[in-house]
Amino acid sequence: MNQENVDDIEIIISDDASTDDTISIANLYSHSFKNYKLISQKTNLGIDGNFLAVVAAATSPYIWLMGDDDRLEPGSIRRLLDAIELWPDAVGFTLGVIDYDITMRTAVGIRATPPTQLMTGSKAVFSTIADLLGFMSALVVKRDLWNQEINDPKIKSITNYYVQVIILGRIIGENGQWGVIQPPCVGFRTGNDQLQARYGWLKRLKIDAQAYGEIEHILFADAPETRAIMRKRIFNTHIMARVMNAKTTTEPTDGIISAIIFLAKNYGTLPSYWIIAVPLLISPKWFVRFYRGLYRSYFKSSGTNRASLNQGARGR
Repeated sequence: MNQENVDDIEIIISDDASTDDTISIANLYSHSFKNYKLISQKTNLGIDGNFLAVVAAATSPYIWLMGDDDRLEPGSIRRLLDAIELWPDAVGFTLGVIDYDITMRTAVGIRATPPTQLMTGSKAVFSTIADLLGFMSALVVKRDLWNQEINDPKIKSITNYYVQVIILGRIIGENGQWGVIQPPCVGFRTGNDQLQARYGWLKRLKIDAQAYGEIEHILFADAPETRAIMRKRIFNTHIMARVMNAKTTTEPTDGIISAIIFLAKNYGTLPSYWIIAVPLLISPKWFVRFYRGLYRSYFKSSGTNRASLNQGARGR
């Protein structure tokens, strides 16, 4: 794990009625950590329900949600504890993320995260980092504030796979302070999207678009400017990532025309839809893969090059 302060944290695993050997593997770690709890759900709660269940079992003042195939980067617990000490009034934090290949050995990208800072109010937060709030493994929030929100029956009824984003938006509210920690604290395994494997890339695309559209209207019904900024950020990050995945995979990709029509209804007012998304969707896969390879190799702004620089800096 390569972390300091491990004995100071509480580790809770919630197995969502899986049919594989998750429980037996998780039990292997029960003696490795001082504060370790394993929960086995009797029935499958779904992603949103399991989020809520694992937090309900926690007792620590802060909760750090973590996906089953993500990991902590060296020193990340210390970075978080330092930020909590510096900003004790912050209701939560967004953490930097570095992307790895499927083996978790080679860095292939790094999330564009603003400099370490403190933001105030949900409008400022969602206008700046809405796209980063959907990745649960990079979120830390005060548990008591989380628990206050989940008592609302409307929260428990949400099943769009992004219930945590709505909860965070309500916690931040108009005046809540939200911290950003730029250095990578979480390692993400690419090429292992469980929702895409289950539903296919087109349904995965629609899940993101529809969920964030719902989030916009729940949190910012009376703030059209914030909704517009948020929609643009989600399109340029989440949606374009789905498009790029579809056009660079070696597997057959169906539903291109359906995707063009669907995206036009949701993002047709954005110039980037017409200038970037549509040309990518109708281009041959070999051309898109070639272009992406050039960008990764020769442009310093690419996530791959930024990830390599980050690893080089850590190694010195």
